[in-house]
Amino acid sequence: MKSLHSICQQKLVVIGLFVFILSLSLPVSAGLTVIGSKYMNTVSPGDTVIHTMTIETLTTDPPMGVTVDVMGFGQAIDSGYIALDPKDDTSPYSARTFITLDSNNFQLTPGDKKVVTATITVPKNIGSGGRYAIIYVSSSPFASGGSTGFVTAYNVPIMLTLAGPGVTQTGSITDLNIGAIDPGQPILITTTFKNTGNVHYYNTLNEVRVTGSGGKEIAVVSKGPIPVAVIPSYTVNYKVILEKALPPGTYTVASKVSLQDGTILDTKTTSLEIKSSYVAPSQEVDITLTPNKPSILSSSDGRFTINFPAGAVLSNVNVALKPITKDQLPAAPESAKLGSTCFQVDGLSGLLSKEAKVQVKYSSADLDAAGGDASKLVLSRYDESDGKWTLLKTDVDKGAMILSTTTNRFSIWTVMVSSGGSAVSGQSNGFLGLGLGVEPVVIIGALGLFVIAVGIRRKN
Repeated sequence: MKSLHSICQQKLVVIGLFVFILSLSLPVSAGLTVIGSKYMNTVSPGDTVIHTMTIETLTTDPPMGVTVDVMGFGQAIDSGYIALDPKDDTSPYSARTFITLDSNNFQLTPGDKKVVTATITVPKNIGSGGRYAIIYVSSSPFASGGSTGFVTAYNVPIMLTLAGPGVTQTGSITDLNIGAIDPGQPILITTTFKNTGNVHYYNTLNEVRVTGSGGKEIAVVSKGPIPVAVIPSYTVNYKVILEKALPPGTYTVASKVSLQDGTILDTKTTSLEIKSSYVAPSQEVDITLTPNKPSILSSSDGRFTINFPAGAVLSNVNVALKPITKDQLPAAPESAKLGSTCFQVDGLSGLLSKEAKVQVKYSSADLDAAGGDASKLVLSRYDESDGKWTLLKTDVDKGAMILSTTTNRFSIWTVMVSSGGSAVSGQSNGFLGLGLGVEPVVIIGALGLFVIAVGIRRKN
């Protein structure tokens, strides 16, 4: 029988291997690719045209089955193309029934390729404008070999413009919406536009102009040329960001959608009311930390300040403070709520040797989220390595509206409303506190190797 000592040695080796494997990233397959992933042409009634597609895999891909189907052409509100099932393809601009394929189902081995030919037969009495379909290419895991593979799908848009008269290029802005107005957060302005013509548009432009009293121009923001076609009868959203400090008042917001040649498709106006001064988002700033002297990283508007003591880093490191939007934040933990003030610090992938002091000026929106009770506000850091928020013990200066904490680790930060208030007992600010400037997963991997080595050494 094995001795207890021998069994323990073997378990040490197994545990070490397990920990080391957890610290590694496994490669992923790229899946199939399609050459000839779009067909756009002007055709005449009665024409027959050919489109060829080469579908191939990499030598590192697993064996896979491939299916090629002709589908209807749909479009999402975010402009993305959607392959429609034939029963849902009811558009008068459909070209789905014009297309036949010489191959619908086949298998590809690693590094293999297959040429698929689409024959497009345009009816003689078709009318005018554009006609649209999607050739949908999808992979599925190959049954043999025990490999599950990765499922990949491609939309190959087919966009036909019929030669001759009768092409109409018209559109309508059906809605102009202004998003939430939170201090320090960009104002999202959404123009909802419908293609009311009979042909698609490429490279459309959306311009939004903000004016004050007397028509004084405050800001002009635009989007485009937009490299995605807008298909007849479909509606898409154009989104622009307003990042201009605004005093209280009522402003006029005018949106215009036009073609690249300057042809205006439609315009629409609405009003924007600013009840209290709107604070624009901070701009990105960066500094280089050095081991032998303290440094201060501060946003241009002074809302975010980080004081790094001398000796916080062991070598020169470039660190950037970047604004982020509230919708980029991970969900708040239970018994807490996200505020509106947030930012991200890049460049410090590991831990500091000495803790830095973080000071953040909270906004009226943060205070509103806390029901007017500033003592409920805390600074919170999202730890990406373990995928959770850490609520840090926070000092609150209600007079200056400043929150302060210390930390040896940086990532995404936000002001958060906590039921425990600013006296919340923060979780550990870092892992092991070594100040080595390396990620915890690297330390875990190293510990795993150490355990393996100790186990093998003892066994020998």
